[in-house]
Amino acid sequence: MNSQVSVQGPVVESKQDLRAQLAQYVEQQPESTLAFHKWMKRLEVAGAGIMAAAFIVAMVVSVAWKSVNPIVIPIAWFFFAASATPAMIFLGLDAITLRAFPPAVWPGKQQKFVTGSGAVWAGGAFILLALVVAAFWGVFAYSVWTLNLAMLEPLIGILSVVMGVGIVISMLFTTFQKIFKSR
Repeated sequence: MNSQVSVQGPVVESKQDLRAQLAQYVEQQPESTLAFHKWMKRLEVAGAGIMAAAFIVAMVVSVAWKSVNPIVIPIAWFFFAASATPAMIFLGLDAITLRAFPPAVWPGKQQKFVTGSGAVWAGGAFILLALVVAAFWGVFAYSVWTLNLAMLEPLIGILSVVMGVGIVISMLFTTFQKIFKSR
């Protein structure tokens, strides 16, 4: 009796595969879900437009630095950083409704197509991340606007601890990956 075991590594899908899987998955959805998905796509494009407009405003304010109130310049850049929030929320809502993540194929790193409860969790995490990003940059903008920079001390302390822990975890994870990959 001859038995063979096939071990496969993680499946990394190409953009074309993701688009094909997403298109096939979306075609199987009910009409109400398809209508909501189309609206979410439109709102995601509007969110990207908000980001582009915020970037243009921040650039114009920065270039015209002699003729504007100096406080407006960092606030414009803080607003630009927070302007990703609507697009991220719309993307998360789309993933939750479709029960598919990513509901859009992005350029850059290769992604894995996830459906079901995993996609709902990913969509919810995306919304939560968007709200945290907006709150973070909103606190910075408010403290600069009111000239209450003491308000930033606890935030910077928390941020430095979180970044330090994140860096250490990332280094350990990479080290363990290399150790176990070499075996």
